[in-house]
Amino acid sequence: MNPSRVPVTHVVNSLDPGGTERLVIGLCRALADEFDIEVVCLDRPGEWAGELRHEGIAVHAVWRQPGLDLSMGSALAAHFRRHGTRIIHAHQCSAWFYAALSRLRHARPRLLLEEHGRFHPEVHRPLRRLFNRWVTRPLTHRCVAVSADIRSRLVTYEGLRAGDIEVIHNGVPAPSLLAPAERGVRRAALGLPPEAFVVGTVGRFDPIKNLPMLVRALELAGANLPTLHAVLVGEGPLLGPIGDQLRAGPMADRVRLTGYQADARELSGCFDLFVLASHSEGISIALLDAQAAGVPAAVTRVGGNPDVVLDGQTGWVVAPDDADGMAAAIVAAAREPLEAARRGEAARRRHREHFDSSAMIGSYRRLYREMLQGAT
Repeated sequence: MNPSRVPVTHVVNSLDPGGTERLVIGLCRALADEFDIEVVCLDRPGEWAGELRHEGIAVHAVWRQPGLDLSMGSALAAHFRRHGTRIIHAHQCSAWFYAALSRLRHARPRLLLEEHGRFHPEVHRPLRRLFNRWVTRPLTHRCVAVSADIRSRLVTYEGLRAGDIEVIHNGVPAPSLLAPAERGVRRAALGLPPEAFVVGTVGRFDPIKNLPMLVRALELAGANLPTLHAVLVGEGPLLGPIGDQLRAGPMADRVRLTGYQADARELSGCFDLFVLASHSEGISIALLDAQAAGVPAAVTRVGGNPDVVLDGQTGWVVAPDDADGMAAAIVAAAREPLEAARRGEAARRRHREHFDSSAMIGSYRRLYREMLQGAT
């Protein structure tokens, strides 16, 4: 521990690849000069832990057991006491619950909840709401949601008060735009023909992403667009089933399943249209990457998607689980390239104005300082 900086501990499930985990890593890097940062993973360190450790930021694991593991409260309290933690930054509600329990044994740290996303479908649990209202929330100093939709869900399903929850949008740094020649080389490396109209998405192959609907939409659009190709980047439990669905349909030879790609952020700049078919979203980091690269998007009207994509201005917004609507958006983008390019440029401007990482980092720096005022 560096005695000249305030110790801050991020608590996450793990640092396996994902949007939340990438944000945690970004915050750690951005604030490490001002705060003594570490990460505690409830489950296991994860694939990205080595990146932070290589940069001198400690990553620990407390190896939570399946189910409700009440020993986590004691384990975290002991760790926070050893580290001298002054601020606990808990990411997602499970980390928040265990971090709050730790304060029953070691009350000195200040606790911040940051909720990134929610399960689908949500389930009302009255006892959970009461427990949060009378136990977890009083042990918490600040609450953050990454979108207004997430804030409303915290109120509805977790029993929090809207006035206690600040909305801080996720943000990503602006990338260097790919030169046309480099873009062409990258597309060719993916096996895409030069004339292809390329639809792409990046994310975990998880049921919440509703990839079966996206495949149906691609098949509908592909019937009218012979140049349509798609690139689906990511891995997860649905990777095999999605591959099976594709092989049984007409787009089998026009869709690339790349698995996990370390350069996924740069790959999104190779797309002509970014798509998200999700049942639920917070503020998708992959969507922000595409926006920052000037790629228009077609997304479902769920969660924070409409906060990022303005329908008719920076992309297309369609109803949830609407394969016909998503297919129509894909066809419109392919058949109106000038309009798609206009929306892409508008998306890039919107990123600069509302979703650049510097604004997000500044907001958390302010929150940390406010939480420390009056603390002993």
